Amino acid sequence: MELSNQEVKLLSQMENWCTYRQSEGALMAFNSMSGRLEPLKSFNLDNVPKFDALLLFGGNPRPVKYAALVMHYFKEKFGYYPEFFTIGGAPNKGQNFSKAENRYYEEMMLELGFSPRIILKNHIYSNSRSTQENIVEIKQLAQKNAALSKYSRPRIAVVTTAGYSLRAAQELGLALSDFELLFFETPLTSQDEAIFVSEKYEGYKIDILIASAWHSMNRQSWNIERLPLSTVKMKSAPSYALLHDFAAKGYNFYMYPNMLTSLGFNAQDAYQMRNSRKIEITGYNLEGEKVGEGWQNAGNIFNQEQIKNFIEQVHEEFLAKGILIG
Repeated sequence: MELSNQEVKLLSQMENWCTYRQSEGALMAFNSMSGRLEPLKSFNLDNVPKFDALLLFGGNPRPVKYAALVMHYFKEKFGYYPEFFTIGGAPNKGQNFSKAENRYYEEMMLELGFSPRIILKNHIYSNSRSTQENIVEIKQLAQKNAALSKYSRPRIAVVTTAGYSLRAAQELGLALSDFELLFFETPLTSQDEAIFVSEKYEGYKIDILIASAWHSMNRQSWNIERLPLSTVKMKSAPSYALLHDFAAKGYNFYMYPNMLTSLGFNAQDAYQMRNSRKIEITGYNLEGEKVGEGWQNAGNIFNQEQIKNFIEQVHEEFLAKGILIG
């Protein structure tokens, strides 16, 4: 599906909006210690703060680069590494992984030079397939970690995918009031640098973006599944008409039936749209029957050859910047 220049611009604006930055309208989360609402913090590589653990997740290999940078700059600034957590089992849209997502993340961090003593110390067998299951695993990691048990309200820095971190902040901020959360302002990846199917417009990045925007904007879920957005943030939100138009063009791989009906599609059209897109990408219909070939490598977000090339690129970038890990 060919995109116009205007559509590319709108998608970039949407991804930017879906990335959490405190300065663009803070999310107000409950502090279980003080009993007050406080703004969720965000940070970037220019001001890496002190925290107790770094949490990496997000369904895409690219955040590993930023987790590595945050860990590196933290060590330079404070003289030691924070605890390292990573979660994520299998995707929930029919893709096939040969191992859990958190294992891929751990292996990539090791390839970038970090010690197994740092990266594998808090390893868990992850089988989470949703944000709610992620939250359960985050609690388990924190509760069994001796270093975090020393603090009444541990600080956890979260590194995830650009265009998803707003939703992650809303959902984790609501569910994890016993922790102080700080969200990394993950930079957007230009399309000419995109490698993985989940970050290319011609892959299914658009599908992910419009679903993430819908979740964040959905007022019916506020204070139930996620924190509400501020008036400032909502003023700059993408329109539902824009989400409708992209969904109508077929970018609905990450949409559920209620999401499409809320955008004005009837139930029959919503089913046919979702079924067509799933067959196009995976070769399977919504009933799980193989009826097509699907895209090559679409079922494997963590394609090994692409990861190898990515790690090589990151090594070259780090070397050029004088960043030595391990």
